[in-house]
Amino acid sequence: MNRIEDKIRVLVAEKGITLLQLAARSKITEATLHAILNRNDAKYSQLRRMAETLEVNVAYLTGETSIKNMSVVEEPRTGYVAIKADDVIDMQKQIIELQGKLLEKK
Repeated sequence: MNRIEDKIRVLVAEKGITLLQLAARSKITEATLHAILNRNDAKYSQLRRMAETLEVNVAYLTGETSIKNMSVVEEPRTGYVAIKADDVIDMQKQIIELQGKLLEKK
């Protein structure tokens, strides 16, 4: 179940609401919701509002994570970038190597 449509339909059923209620609570039109469901055509802002309504995170809706509880994963704030810890460690190692090489040249 990796499609946004499938996840939304399951979450709506779990919440006991209709698709029309989801659209209204998410402040999107019915036509927009159908475009999202039928063509995976969504803006991030629309996905975020639907995710908030369904009490999941956007990454869960898009299939980037299997964690759906918003209290477990916080969405990145505007102006910030989420980077994997392993990638940060690799970058730090590269910086240390470069600093060492610079010190050897002096």
